[in-house]
Amino acid sequence: MKSFCIIGLGKFGTSLAHALVAEGKQVMIIDTDTEKVTMIADSVTNAVIGDATNMNLLKASGVADYDCAVVCMTENISDIILITIQLKELGVKHVIARAVNDGHRKVLEHIGADEITYPEHDMGERLAFRLSHSSITDFVQFKGYKVVEIVVPDEWVGKDLITLNLRKAYGVNIIAVRYTDGRIDVSPSPTREFNAGEIVSIVGDDSDIEKMTEKVK
Repeated sequence: MKSFCIIGLGKFGTSLAHALVAEGKQVMIIDTDTEKVTMIADSVTNAVIGDATNMNLLKASGVADYDCAVVCMTENISDIILITIQLKELGVKHVIARAVNDGHRKVLEHIGADEITYPEHDMGERLAFRLSHSSITDFVQFKGYKVVEIVVPDEWVGKDLITLNLRKAYGVNIIAVRYTDGRIDVSPSPTREFNAGEIVSIVGDDSDIEKMTEKVK
C-alpha cells in the first residue's frame, strides 16, 4: 500500500502519520482540531480539517482514492463505528479501525473493518513477553508466528547451525545474524560458529518460540 488516510490525530494517529511519511508514503490526515492538523499539514500530502462522521466531507476529501484508511480515534465509539461503515460504503480498499476493548473489536469486525488495531493491548503484550524472556532483545509477531532477536546464548558459542539443529530441536529457523561489528548476515553459513555477543533473528510459531526461549533465557 502506498497511500493512507489517517483519521484522528491523537498520539497514535499523529505518530502513525509521521512514520508513514518517513517511509515515503502518501498521507492524508483528517481531524476536527485545527491546531493538530496545522502542526503536521506541511509534512503530509493532504490535510483536512473537519468531522469525519460527515459522509459529504469524506467524499469531498477523496478518501476513496487512498489504498488504506486508519480510524485512530478512541473518544467516541459510535463515531468510530459510523466512520468505518462510511469508509467501506465509499469503497476504501482496506479499513483499519482502532479498538479500545474486546467488545468494541467484535463490533468493528461485524461491520466490516478489514483489520483491527489494539495499540495499548498489543504494546502491553509485547512488553510483557520481552520482560518475561531476558534473552530476547526485540520481537515482531504476525498471524501466529514470531520473529525474535536474542543474544547468542553461552551454550551456542563455538557451535554452528548444523550442530545446534534448531529446526529439529525446537521447530525454529535462524534467518539472520548480527555480528559484533554491526554487520548483518541474512544467509548465515550452516558451518559458521557463533561468537559471544552476536545477535540472531529467529522465526517460528508462537509455541515453538516459547519453547526455545524457555530453554535459553
